[in-house]
Amino acid sequence: MAEASKHLVAEAPVDRRANERHTMILRVGVVAQNGKTSFCLVRNVSASGVQVKLYTGSFTRGDILFRVADENAVEARIAWIENDLAGVKFHDDIEPATMLRLQQKLTPARRRSIPRIRAAASTAIRIGGRSIAATLCDISSIGAKVRSSRSLPVGGVAHVRFPDLPELKAFVRWNQGSESGLVFETPIPMNVIASWIEGRLRVIP
Repeated sequence: MAEASKHLVAEAPVDRRANERHTMILRVGVVAQNGKTSFCLVRNVSASGVQVKLYTGSFTRGDILFRVADENAVEARIAWIENDLAGVKFHDDIEPATMLRLQQKLTPARRRSIPRIRAAASTAIRIGGRSIAATLCDISSIGAKVRSSRSLPVGGVAHVRFPDLPELKAFVRWNQGSESGLVFETPIPMNVIASWIEGRLRVIP
């Protein structure tokens, strides 16, 4: 408890009763700063900020955009960094109604609460004995949206190859014309996908 109290998001003393923190272990967020975008894990959250675990060393103290679930990104700043932990202070406190939505979307059972990063990469898909060329549209640790040269059948089992990643087994969750939603059978470890995005992927703002 003493160690945790060192890392207040705000530098100035705060009234903890008015700014109660909600512990939310291992919930996924997205941090963007100076053209770099990466996943992070939210460790706790309050109306004024969050504590996150970072997976890359690209971020420094200063202004960022922060996003959780499918909420709009909010303006914030990294107030401190220690090893792979960082304190993020929102520029404006989050309204209670928004906090309720965040808490609901950060529950483990709601798979759509995990944000995706828009990106572009060549993709190869094997499904039903056919090989299909595709392009990655967005990705998270549990799934991706792809645009393919042929329509992918909903419910089909696909084997997907992204550059510099092992082949992934996935299921086609939905299809709209040339675009399809894939759910990975086994989630990509967060440190793996964060490193891959930083070193290999072209992220789209």
